[in-house]
Amino acid sequence: MDEQQVAAFYDVVGNTYDQSLYFLACEAPYRAEIAQLSAGRRFCRLVDLGCGTGKQTVMLSPLADEVVAVDISASSLARAEARCKRAEIQNIRFLQENIVSLPLEPGSVDGIFSYGDVISHVHDAYRQVFREGARILAPGGFMAFEIDGKWELDMLLHNPEERARARAAGTVGHLRVWRDIPCKTFTDRELCRDLAEAGLRMASVRGVNIFHCVLPESVLMGLPRDVGAFWRAASTFLQGVDAAVARLPWFYRLASTRLVVAVKD
Repeated sequence: MDEQQVAAFYDVVGNTYDQSLYFLACEAPYRAEIAQLSAGRRFCRLVDLGCGTGKQTVMLSPLADEVVAVDISASSLARAEARCKRAEIQNIRFLQENIVSLPLEPGSVDGIFSYGDVISHVHDAYRQVFREGARILAPGGFMAFEIDGKWELDMLLHNPEERARARAAGTVGHLRVWRDIPCKTFTDRELCRDLAEAGLRMASVRGVNIFHCVLPESVLMGLPRDVGAFWRAASTFLQGVDAAVARLPWFYRLASTRLVVAVKD
């Protein structure tokens, strides 16, 4: 991974990237996963790995005594800190760190959340991220994260060059290039194996942006106020379809990304 390239990208896009229709479609699944994992529980320490502008950090704050928010982008961290300050949240510790090595004690964390393309960005060291997650997790702790799926529906329909790269990679994921940044994609079998080698067990999978991703990219990456009423309605409808089929393997395998929960037994 070119750390400086990734950091520079998010320094530039700032607050805009997470306001597009594509990323707004992720918010309901994120909230649902967080609610399910936290139901009836209070945590001592959670980690928001690749916290970005702090959207999930704010969601996690009421659930734990401490949330450690980690990101490689100084600009993103500054925005996350400002967001938490506006919300009068005081139980967040911010760290500018590479996620492959964290200054946290072994077994000191109840749960890790890593939503967005955080782990897929670390295309050459993602196994280290899984091992590091397992190291800092307490027994019974969980790692809830998002990764890119190999056979994304939009790619299958519209991108012959990427289809060729996916086929050439065989039974493992390939590198998907988005905005000049390579992202690692995964198959189920590959991901289960990599997690098991790190000491984690895959517990659940949910697809995000399945049929929603067939909207034109200009619409997906546009702000709701700019795309028009027709496209907003189409987005809402397709998000509903995605929610209905999100946990069915034949559909989540076509998703742009997958939300995975892995457990340290």
